[in-house]
Amino acid sequence: MQGDVRIGIAGAAGRMGQALIRCSQKVAGVLLVGAVEHATHTQLGEDSGEIAGIDPVGIALSADFAAAVGRADVMIDFSLHDAVPEHARLAAHGGCALVVGTTGLSADEVQALNEAARKVPVVWAPNMSPGVNLLFAMADRAAAMLGPSYRVIIDDTHHIHKKDAPSGTALRLGEKVAEGAGVDFSDVYIHDEGGSRNDYPDGSIAIRSFREGEVVGDHTVCFDGIGERVSLTHHAKSRDAFALGALQAARWVVSMAPRMYDMQDVLGLRSV
Repeated sequence: MQGDVRIGIAGAAGRMGQALIRCSQKVAGVLLVGAVEHATHTQLGEDSGEIAGIDPVGIALSADFAAAVGRADVMIDFSLHDAVPEHARLAAHGGCALVVGTTGLSADEVQALNEAARKVPVVWAPNMSPGVNLLFAMADRAAAMLGPSYRVIIDDTHHIHKKDAPSGTALRLGEKVAEGAGVDFSDVYIHDEGGSRNDYPDGSIAIRSFREGEVVGDHTVCFDGIGERVSLTHHAKSRDAFALGALQAARWVVSMAPRMYDMQDVLGLRSV
Protein backbone atom coordinates (compact mmCIF):
# COMPACT_ATOMS: atom_id res chain seq x y z
CA MET A 1 0.00 0.00 0.00
CA GLN A 2 1.26 3.47 -0.90
CA GLY A 3 1.38 6.24 1.71
CA ASP A 4 0.48 6.11 5.36
CA VAL A 5 -1.81 3.40 6.68
CA ARG A 6 -4.85 5.08 8.22
CA ILE A 7 -5.62 3.60 11.63
CA GLY A 8 -8.51 3.86 14.05
CA ILE A 9 -8.23 2.76 17.67
CA ALA A 10 -11.06 1.20 19.70
CA GLY A 11 -10.61 1.34 23.45
CA ALA A 12 -8.64 4.52 22.84
CA ALA A 13 -8.90 5.92 26.37
CA GLY A 14 -7.73 2.72 28.05
CA ARG A 15 -4.13 1.94 29.00
CA MET A 16 -3.36 0.24 25.70
CA GLY A 17 -5.34 2.74 23.66
CA GLN A 18 -3.36 5.63 25.12
CA ALA A 19 -0.08 3.81 24.40
CA LEU A 20 -1.22 3.28 20.80
CA ILE A 21 -2.04 6.97 20.39
CA ARG A 22 1.33 8.02 21.78
CA CYS A 23 3.26 5.54 19.65
CA SER A 24 1.26 6.36 16.50
CA GLN A 25 2.71 9.87 16.63
CA LYS A 26 6.27 8.51 16.63
CA VAL A 27 6.02 5.63 14.13
CA ALA A 28 6.48 6.28 10.42
CA GLY A 29 3.88 4.92 8.01
CA VAL A 30 0.74 5.26 10.13
CA LEU A 31 -1.82 8.05 10.39
CA LEU A 32 -4.33 8.21 13.25
CA VAL A 33 -7.82 8.93 11.88
CA GLY A 34 -10.14 7.68 14.64
CA ALA A 35 -10.28 7.14 18.39
CA VAL A 36 -13.31 5.28 19.76
CA GLU A 37 -14.72 4.49 23.21
CA HIS A 38 -18.04 3.25 24.57
CA ALA A 39 -21.05 5.56 24.48
CA THR A 40 -21.00 6.41 28.20
CA HIS A 41 -17.33 7.31 28.45
CA THR A 42 -16.83 10.58 30.33
CA GLN A 43 -14.12 11.90 27.98
CA LEU A 44 -16.06 11.75 24.70
CA GLY A 45 -15.35 14.85 22.64
CA GLU A 46 -11.92 15.46 24.17
CA ASP A 47 -8.79 15.37 22.04
CA SER A 48 -7.40 11.82 22.09
CA GLY A 49 -3.83 13.09 22.22
CA GLU A 50 -4.50 15.04 25.39
CA ILE A 51 -6.22 11.98 26.90
CA ALA A 52 -3.03 10.03 26.14
CA GLY A 53 -0.89 12.68 27.83
CA ILE A 54 0.63 14.24 24.69
CA ASP A 55 -0.06 17.33 22.59
CA PRO A 56 -3.41 17.50 20.77
CA VAL A 57 -3.59 15.32 17.65
CA GLY A 58 -6.82 16.71 16.20
CA ILE A 59 -8.80 13.50 16.69
CA ALA A 60 -11.63 13.72 19.21
CA LEU A 61 -12.67 10.68 21.24
CA SER A 62 -15.91 9.36 19.75
CA ALA A 63 -18.41 6.57 20.33
CA ASP A 64 -18.99 6.09 16.58
CA PHE A 65 -17.04 2.97 15.57
CA ALA A 66 -18.72 2.84 12.15
CA ALA A 67 -17.58 6.38 11.33
CA ALA A 68 -14.00 5.45 12.26
CA VAL A 69 -14.23 2.39 9.99
CA GLY A 70 -15.26 4.67 7.15
CA ARG A 71 -12.06 6.70 7.51
CA ALA A 72 -9.59 3.92 8.36
CA ASP A 73 -7.72 1.24 6.44
CA VAL A 74 -7.45 -0.80 9.64
CA MET A 75 -9.02 -0.67 13.10
CA ILE A 76 -6.93 -1.66 16.13
CA ASP A 77 -9.25 -2.99 18.83
CA PHE A 78 -8.27 -3.11 22.50
CA SER A 79 -11.81 -2.63 23.79
CA LEU A 80 -13.75 -4.89 26.16
CA HIS A 81 -14.39 -8.43 24.94
CA ASP A 82 -18.16 -8.01 24.65
CA ALA A 83 -17.72 -5.14 22.18
CA VAL A 84 -15.61 -7.24 19.79
CA PRO A 85 -18.46 -8.98 17.87
CA GLU A 86 -20.13 -5.71 16.86
CA HIS A 87 -16.78 -4.14 16.00
CA ALA A 88 -15.90 -7.17 13.87
CA ARG A 89 -19.24 -6.99 12.08
CA LEU A 90 -18.87 -3.28 11.34
CA ALA A 91 -15.27 -3.67 10.14
CA ALA A 92 -16.23 -6.52 7.82
CA HIS A 93 -19.22 -4.57 6.48
CA GLY A 94 -16.99 -1.56 5.81
CA GLY A 95 -14.17 -3.55 4.19
CA CYS A 96 -11.76 -2.44 6.91
CA ALA A 97 -8.92 -4.69 8.15
CA LEU A 98 -8.85 -5.49 11.86
CA VAL A 99 -6.15 -5.96 14.51
CA VAL A 100 -7.52 -7.30 17.79
CA GLY A 101 -5.56 -7.49 21.03
CA THR A 102 -8.53 -8.04 23.34
CA THR A 103 -8.24 -11.22 25.42
CA GLY A 104 -10.75 -13.33 27.35
CA LEU A 105 -13.05 -13.79 24.33
CA SER A 106 -15.90 -16.29 24.60
CA ALA A 107 -16.48 -18.95 21.93
CA ASP A 108 -19.22 -16.80 20.37
CA GLU A 109 -16.93 -13.75 20.32
CA VAL A 110 -14.18 -15.75 18.63
CA GLN A 111 -16.73 -16.96 16.09
CA ALA A 112 -17.60 -13.33 15.29
CA LEU A 113 -13.94 -12.68 14.50
CA ASN A 114 -13.77 -15.78 12.32
CA GLU A 115 -16.83 -14.62 10.39
CA ALA A 116 -15.26 -11.19 9.84
CA ALA A 117 -12.05 -12.86 8.62
CA ARG A 118 -13.99 -14.34 5.69
CA LYS A 119 -14.43 -10.80 4.36
CA VAL A 120 -11.43 -8.81 5.64
CA PRO A 121 -7.95 -9.68 6.95
CA VAL A 122 -7.87 -9.99 10.75
CA VAL A 123 -4.89 -10.23 13.09
CA TRP A 124 -5.88 -11.55 16.50
CA ALA A 125 -3.24 -12.26 19.11
CA PRO A 126 -3.28 -12.41 22.92
CA ASN A 127 -0.05 -10.41 22.97
CA MET A 128 1.23 -8.04 20.29
CA SER A 129 4.77 -7.72 21.64
CA PRO A 130 7.41 -8.94 19.15
CA GLY A 131 9.46 -10.25 22.08
CA VAL A 132 6.57 -12.27 23.53
CA ASN A 133 5.82 -13.74 20.13
CA LEU A 134 9.46 -14.80 19.85
CA LEU A 135 8.96 -16.40 23.29
CA PHE A 136 5.96 -18.33 21.91
CA ALA A 137 8.12 -19.72 19.11
CA MET A 138 11.02 -20.52 21.45
CA ALA A 139 8.73 -22.30 23.94
CA ASP A 140 7.32 -24.45 21.14
CA ARG A 141 10.80 -25.32 19.87
CA ALA A 142 12.15 -26.02 23.36
CA ALA A 143 9.24 -28.34 24.17
CA ALA A 144 9.77 -30.21 20.91
CA MET A 145 13.43 -30.78 21.74
CA LEU A 146 13.00 -31.60 25.43
CA GLY A 147 9.88 -33.76 25.10
CA PRO A 148 6.82 -34.28 27.32
CA SER A 149 8.68 -35.72 30.33
CA TYR A 150 9.68 -32.25 31.56
CA ARG A 151 7.35 -30.52 33.96
CA VAL A 152 6.60 -27.05 32.68
CA ILE A 153 5.79 -24.11 34.95
CA ILE A 154 4.64 -20.83 33.40
CA ASP A 155 4.70 -17.80 35.69
CA ASP A 156 2.21 -15.14 34.62
CA THR A 157 2.54 -11.79 36.45
CA HIS A 158 0.45 -8.70 35.67
CA HIS A 159 -0.95 -5.60 37.36
CA ILE A 160 -3.79 -5.90 39.87
CA HIS A 161 -6.30 -4.34 37.45
CA LYS A 162 -6.10 -7.21 34.95
CA LYS A 163 -9.41 -9.07 34.96
CA ASP A 164 -8.49 -12.43 33.40
CA ALA A 165 -6.29 -15.02 35.09
CA PRO A 166 -4.44 -16.73 33.63
CA SER A 167 -3.77 -14.19 30.94
CA GLY A 168 -4.27 -14.92 27.27
CA THR A 169 -0.49 -14.73 26.89
CA ALA A 170 0.07 -17.43 29.52
CA LEU A 171 -2.54 -19.70 27.97
CA ARG A 172 -0.98 -19.27 24.53
CA LEU A 173 2.42 -20.13 26.00
CA GLY A 174 0.90 -23.28 27.48
CA GLU A 175 -0.66 -24.18 24.14
CA LYS A 176 2.66 -23.65 22.35
CA VAL A 177 4.48 -25.87 24.84
CA ALA A 178 1.84 -28.57 24.39
CA GLU A 179 2.09 -28.33 20.59
CA GLY A 180 5.85 -28.67 20.73
CA ALA A 181 5.69 -31.63 23.13
CA GLY A 182 3.00 -33.34 21.06
CA VAL A 183 0.41 -33.49 23.82
CA ASP A 184 -3.14 -32.17 24.28
CA PHE A 185 -2.95 -29.01 26.39
CA SER A 186 -6.27 -29.74 28.11
CA ASP A 187 -4.91 -33.10 29.33
CA VAL A 188 -1.86 -31.64 31.10
CA TYR A 189 -2.92 -28.09 32.05
CA ILE A 190 -3.05 -27.01 35.70
CA HIS A 191 -3.93 -23.49 36.84
CA ASP A 192 -2.35 -22.58 40.17
CA GLU A 193 -3.61 -19.08 40.97
CA GLY A 194 -1.20 -17.37 43.33
CA GLY A 195 1.30 -20.24 43.11
CA SER A 196 0.07 -21.98 46.26
CA ARG A 197 1.02 -25.52 45.26
CA ASN A 198 4.41 -27.00 46.10
CA ASP A 199 4.60 -29.61 43.34
CA TYR A 200 3.07 -30.67 40.03
CA PRO A 201 2.78 -34.07 38.31
CA ASP A 202 5.41 -35.15 35.81
CA GLY A 203 4.54 -34.04 32.28
CA SER A 204 2.15 -31.32 33.44
CA ILE A 205 1.97 -27.71 32.23
CA ALA A 206 1.21 -25.52 35.23
CA ILE A 207 0.37 -21.82 34.95
CA ARG A 208 0.91 -19.78 38.11
CA SER A 209 -0.95 -16.46 37.96
CA PHE A 210 0.16 -13.49 40.06
CA ARG A 211 -1.45 -10.04 40.14
CA GLU A 212 0.87 -7.47 41.70
CA GLY A 213 0.96 -3.67 41.77
CA GLU A 214 1.34 -2.08 38.33
CA VAL A 215 3.41 -4.82 36.66
CA VAL A 216 2.97 -4.44 32.89
CA GLY A 217 3.59 -8.10 32.13
CA ASP A 218 6.23 -10.68 33.06
CA HIS A 219 6.25 -14.26 31.77
CA THR A 220 8.66 -17.11 32.45
CA VAL A 221 8.47 -20.61 30.97
CA CYS A 222 10.45 -23.12 33.05
CA PHE A 223 11.20 -26.65 31.81
CA ASP A 224 12.02 -28.71 34.91
CA GLY A 225 13.67 -32.06 34.18
CA ILE A 226 15.90 -34.58 35.89
CA GLY A 227 19.24 -32.89 36.54
CA GLU A 228 18.49 -29.63 34.74
CA ARG A 229 16.13 -26.69 34.42
CA VAL A 230 15.70 -24.42 31.40
CA SER A 231 13.97 -21.02 31.75
CA LEU A 232 12.80 -18.57 29.09
CA THR A 233 11.71 -15.10 30.29
CA HIS A 234 10.14 -11.98 28.84
CA HIS A 235 9.82 -8.73 30.80
CA ALA A 236 7.68 -5.90 29.42
CA LYS A 237 9.13 -2.55 30.45
CA SER A 238 6.12 -0.57 29.21
CA ARG A 239 2.96 -0.96 27.14
CA ASP A 240 4.82 0.59 24.24
CA ALA A 241 6.11 -2.91 23.40
CA PHE A 242 2.54 -4.08 22.76
CA ALA A 243 1.53 -0.86 21.02
CA LEU A 244 4.48 -0.92 18.63
CA GLY A 245 3.73 -4.55 17.77
CA ALA A 246 0.07 -3.71 17.10
CA LEU A 247 1.09 -0.85 14.81
CA GLN A 248 3.45 -3.20 12.97
CA ALA A 249 0.55 -5.63 12.56
CA ALA A 250 -1.66 -2.81 11.27
CA ARG A 251 0.86 -1.86 8.58
CA TRP A 252 1.25 -5.52 7.60
CA VAL A 253 -2.36 -6.68 7.53
CA VAL A 254 -3.76 -4.10 5.10
CA SER A 255 -2.04 -5.81 2.15
CA MET A 256 -3.12 -9.34 3.10
CA ALA A 257 -6.00 -11.47 1.83
CA PRO A 258 -9.07 -12.03 4.06
CA ARG A 259 -8.41 -14.71 6.69
CA MET A 260 -7.38 -15.00 10.34
CA TYR A 261 -3.73 -14.24 11.17
CA ASP A 262 -1.75 -13.84 14.37
CA MET A 263 1.54 -12.17 15.30
CA GLN A 264 3.50 -15.27 14.34
CA ASP A 265 2.39 -14.54 10.77
CA VAL A 266 3.16 -10.81 11.06
CA LEU A 267 6.69 -11.47 12.33
CA GLY A 268 7.48 -14.48 10.11
CA LEU A 269 8.00 -16.78 13.10
CA ARG A 270 6.19 -19.86 11.80
CA SER A 271 9.46 -21.53 10.82
CA VAL A 272 11.50 -20.59 13.91
